[in-house]
Amino acid sequence: MSYQIPSSPVVSETEEKKSRFICWLGPVENKAAFQQQLETVRAQYPDASHHCTALVIGNPSNPEVMQADDDGEPGGSAGRPMLELLLKQGVGNVGAIVTRYFGGTKLGVGGLMRAYRGAVGAALQDIPLQPFVPLMHVLVRCDFAQEARLRFLVGRHLGNCGQVEYASNVTVPVSLPEDQWSQLQAQLLAENFQVLDDQ
Repeated sequence: MSYQIPSSPVVSETEEKKSRFICWLGPVENKAAFQQQLETVRAQYPDASHHCTALVIGNPSNPEVMQADDDGEPGGSAGRPMLELLLKQGVGNVGAIVTRYFGGTKLGVGGLMRAYRGAVGAALQDIPLQPFVPLMHVLVRCDFAQEARLRFLVGRHLGNCGQVEYASNVTVPVSLPEDQWSQLQAQLLAENFQVLDDQ
């Protein structure tokens, strides 16, 4: 099943009864990268009351990683509504961090749920999304004279060549959309390129 992923991060701000809610919403590949982004946001807003989070890695209909954190807000009032909205909207490989500056009026659990969900909803309105395209990674070996042809073929199949290893021949890591692999593989074999492995 296809799903959407963010192509770049956004920051948006909402207000509820004088409390400010600043939402960072952006692409995330793994938990470590999300944790690093959270530390960046905490450093940017060190005097904030809370930094609540939601994370979805993989397909939102069956995520590899799914987590939420209320960061001191009443249980289930912040991270969970944020997470539920991301899942409902079908967005994967995404992290949300909502920073709250308390405005002096308690919102209650229901009010907090609406405010945190609203902060993520506002950011979702602004974020550029793109379809997730699963990539495949292979190593291809060829002669020096074939390297330019390999790069041409890979580019024609919407792929990219990575850091080349030069020795007695050329070894090139290739990344491309999975649905392009069978065509490229047939062409590579027909032109005597050596496919080393599917990584």
